[in-house]
Amino acid sequence: MEAEIPYIIFQTKRGKFAIDAYLVTRIEKLERVATLIRKAESVEKISTPPQIAKDFEREFEEFLERLMRITRSRAGRLMNKRLGKMRRWNIFRFLGIPTGHSRHISEEERLAKDNREALLALSILENVISENIEVIGYGTAKVEIKGKAVYLNGKLDPVYTELLKTDMRAALALLELVK
Repeated sequence: MEAEIPYIIFQTKRGKFAIDAYLVTRIEKLERVATLIRKAESVEKISTPPQIAKDFEREFEEFLERLMRITRSRAGRLMNKRLGKMRRWNIFRFLGIPTGHSRHISEEERLAKDNREALLALSILENVISENIEVIGYGTAKVEIKGKAVYLNGKLDPVYTELLKTDMRAALALLELVK
C-alpha cells in the first residue's frame, strides 16, 4: 500500500521547511501538527501543486500563527493543571488524608505525557516559525504502510508510525490515502 503525500514548502528566517498538507487538518490534537513539519530536503519538489495543497496555502500563514498561539496556551494550561493537582495531593498527604495513591500517580502520568507533547510541539514551532513565512513551492513524499510501520520515501518514519499508533483520525486518513 503506497501513495504520495502533498507538502507545502515554505521558508522562514531559520531555513526551508515542508509541512504535510494532507494530514494537517486530520489530526486529533492540534499540537501534533507541529510534528508534520520537516526539512524541505526530505520532500521531492513538484511544479504543479496538488489541489489540497493549493486550498491549504490560502490560510497557511494564519494557520501557523494560530497553531503557535494555541500550543503556547495549551502548554501553559497543562503545566498549571499539573502543578495544581500536585499541590492538592501534597496537602492531603501531609494532613494524613488518604486520597488514593495509585489514582494520583496514573493521573500525574497522563498529565505529564500531555504536557510533554505540548512542550515538544511548542519547541518545534518556536524553532521553525519566525515573522516572515513565505510559501516557496510544493512537494510530495511517497508514503508506504507495512504492517504497523510507515515508510516515507523508503525510510522508516517514526513520526507517521507513531501517529498511526496513537492518533485514530490520522491513522484512518493515512489508511484511506494508501488504499
